[in-house]
Amino acid sequence: MTAERSTPSSTSPSLRLRFNQFELDEADARLTRAGQPVPLAPKPFAVLCALARTPRTLVTKNALLDNVWGHRFVTESVLKSTISELRAALQDDAKQPRYIETVSRRGYRFIATVNAPAAPAALAPAPVATASSMIGRAQPLERLRTAWQLAAAGKRQIVWIAGEAGVGKTTLAEQFLAEVGDAHYAHGQCVQQYGSAEPYLPVLEALTALCKRDAAAAELIRSVAPTWLLQLPWLSTPEEREALRRDLAGAAPARMLREMGEFLDRYTENHPLVLVTADLHWSDQATVQLMDYIARRRSATRLLWLASFRLTELIAADHSLRAVRNELRLHGLCEEIVLDAFSEKEIAEYVAAHLPARAADEAFVRALHQRTDGLPLFVADVVNEVAERGVRPEAMAIPRSLTGVIERYLGHLAGAERTLLEAAGVCGADFRLPTVARVLERDTASVAQSCAELARQQRWLSEVDERYVFRHALYREVLYKSIAPLARVELHRKVAAALEQERAEGHAVSAVELASHFELARQPMPALRYYAEAAEAALGQFIPEECVRITERAWPLLEQAPEGRERNALEIAIGTLRGLAAIRVRGAGSEAKSALQRAYALLDEVPQHPMRGRLLHGFGFMLCMRAEYAEALAVADRAEALASATNDPVLLSTACTIHGDVDQLQGRSRAARTWLERGLALAERLDVGSGEFLVDPEVTLLGLLAVPLVHLGFVEQARAVLQRTHARARDRGWPMARLSAIWYSALVEVRLGDAQRVAALADEMRALVDEFALAHGRTAWRWFSAWARARTGQPREAYRAIRDAYEDNAHLGMLTGASEILGYATEALFLAGDVDGAGKQLEEALQLAERLGERVYLTQLHLLDARIADAHGEPDRARGSTRRALDEARAQEAPWLEMLALCALCEQPVATPEHRASLRAALDRISGAEDTAPVARARALLGKC
Repeated sequence: MTAERSTPSSTSPSLRLRFNQFELDEADARLTRAGQPVPLAPKPFAVLCALARTPRTLVTKNALLDNVWGHRFVTESVLKSTISELRAALQDDAKQPRYIETVSRRGYRFIATVNAPAAPAALAPAPVATASSMIGRAQPLERLRTAWQLAAAGKRQIVWIAGEAGVGKTTLAEQFLAEVGDAHYAHGQCVQQYGSAEPYLPVLEALTALCKRDAAAAELIRSVAPTWLLQLPWLSTPEEREALRRDLAGAAPARMLREMGEFLDRYTENHPLVLVTADLHWSDQATVQLMDYIARRRSATRLLWLASFRLTELIAADHSLRAVRNELRLHGLCEEIVLDAFSEKEIAEYVAAHLPARAADEAFVRALHQRTDGLPLFVADVVNEVAERGVRPEAMAIPRSLTGVIERYLGHLAGAERTLLEAAGVCGADFRLPTVARVLERDTASVAQSCAELARQQRWLSEVDERYVFRHALYREVLYKSIAPLARVELHRKVAAALEQERAEGHAVSAVELASHFELARQPMPALRYYAEAAEAALGQFIPEECVRITERAWPLLEQAPEGRERNALEIAIGTLRGLAAIRVRGAGSEAKSALQRAYALLDEVPQHPMRGRLLHGFGFMLCMRAEYAEALAVADRAEALASATNDPVLLSTACTIHGDVDQLQGRSRAARTWLERGLALAERLDVGSGEFLVDPEVTLLGLLAVPLVHLGFVEQARAVLQRTHARARDRGWPMARLSAIWYSALVEVRLGDAQRVAALADEMRALVDEFALAHGRTAWRWFSAWARARTGQPREAYRAIRDAYEDNAHLGMLTGASEILGYATEALFLAGDVDGAGKQLEEALQLAERLGERVYLTQLHLLDARIADAHGEPDRARGSTRRALDEARAQEAPWLEMLALCALCEQPVATPEHRASLRAALDRISGAEDTAPVARARALLGKC
């Protein structure tokens, strides 16, 4: 056979099984039938193995793409072709399958009866318990050991340790990690951030530690996870990063997820890994999404992802982790260890181990349990206090809360110690020694010595990977809140200045971190500058949701900033970025419009603003999406005026795009063509980077040009333009560009009447929307798919789908082309036999076309009215509607639309030779459409004569 021979990964057992006359041997890369080799290419063979590994279980399309193609981007059509090859090799019928069953729109299932299933993988030995014991935590520790065994055998594990502050989550994790060993885990800490959380912060911290310990990790990131390499700038040169930004322009968050999945799969082939994420209740949304994605992957990975969180904070804050946690628990994709406080018996065991003299004192144990509520951290601190100070327990005033205990410890600190810890606490739970040294105006060596002494005391600090962190987040919280407000503001100012200096020296300091410190230092201008920088990076680096969150944080600061040109410039930048990001993830609603409108209104104050091209393009494009065409044309005129004054090709191409879009929607095909071709000549020379525009300008101009060309009769040219559109979109790799190319193709195929092609394009659009969470396409694929279904025997169901999609689209603020969508709904009702319902739907469509000034589908709407009138037995009305359709087509100077109207007229009993001559003349003005249904209909009508 032709499958490539490969050695099975050590992460999962080699598959060897028999079904019917076939025998599958994964290790030998062979499929045989009755002992004879069956030729099968590598990808179909890999798909067969992936399906057969979980017989009679649904394997989703995404899971197959992850398993077989890894981080490389392929469309679902490639998967479909591969499944077809596999079925051909197995001689399996898709309609009556014996081996591979299709689960509609979801994936596939291996349904053959397996005679010899794959042998289970041998489990790796569990960690050997250390001599130290943990009071009351034996069962949770054993559950972690079991999870580690399963992870080592290739079955990924997501384990959460949940419990309140001080209940012992960190202690349990540290005990387990001590058994695992340093070489097998990477740790990342979520921190309570005062501004927007930095995306993937704990994961990036863990990757940094991993790369420092293992150079192979850095090389693997470089080869399979380039989007992550951009987030770890210390692993690459500035030249490499600039090249990566160009290559990865427009990539979406989903790519980062898939690349990390591929990285973990490959890295853990050599040895299993524990990825630790502490305090997940403070995590950013991107980290939660990544955890959800990793949990749902189907490939074998020797990974244990261990995360801790406070359960009550998760619920009270309505954290995004709450929904993910519930989903993963529901589907059995995670395990949760909930730690309770110590019982009285467990406290007695603890006292016996640490304070033997009081072991038999039941009254002391009982009082300790009552006053501490059994919180292990509280218990340990009180017992240590008794042991160290020698006070009689009966005389000791035990605070009623853990906060009270920590506040008492604060009182015992020497002045220099407290000053150091306050500076560290303002820096964060995980701080840099040089930063603290600059804040305190001390040398780093003396600060390190002081931190080492505090760590030796085992109360405030711990040393982790040659750096210092607070032993418990609660200690830092109490310490931070104890600082006087004005003193805290001053410390944030010093920290911000220190971080700026470190950044200037080339150290990795995020813009979000700087912005939050300046914000808390009550310095809005530098905070706004860094928030704008962070938002632009998020938009350019595939995370529009994070861009929205950052700009939402920055927005209130604008009111605090002093008036003037600099504030106006920052407001333009933040408003532009917020609007562009909001459109991508939430549609063209009021949020996006108000942000862009606010920036647009300030442009006269800063006419040379570096983001003006993005602003005008995005605002104009959004107004077109909202069907606010008059406002869009005003933006186009302003862009053209600015372009003529500065000879700016970006602005001029923007003006051409908006004018062309509005003209084609309002039925001015010739004018639209002129504008779009003029803009295209400019856009071809532009060097457009990631995040600068909603859609690549060249893709937009090419795609918009296709429909006017069809209406003008240049079908062959329209098809060639669409080929260029798809080629440009593939070359750019931007999800929005690919979505636009598919969308414009679907609009053309609707006009050409090819239901099969429209259905295929709708499937491609859906796959893209699902993969990249594109708000724009969530509704479009539904109405295109339904348009096709209405012509293949499901018109009633199609009508409901079109109508629902239309309403959802309107909810997103997107009304462009709405009259055409309601035309699709009208035709679906007519095909379902509901003539009265079709008439009511058509009336709504015509009213909307009138209100919006849309004429792009008006000819077809009049023809639908003629069909409805004819079904009602009203020939005069039918002729009148057909005549209106013809008049509209001629007013638009659109031979294609004229042909449609004349076909309808020639099918009526009153057709004259002049009508047929006009039809023949219209056909003569149409090129490259002989294979289309409308032209075939026209030829047939003329042939009858």
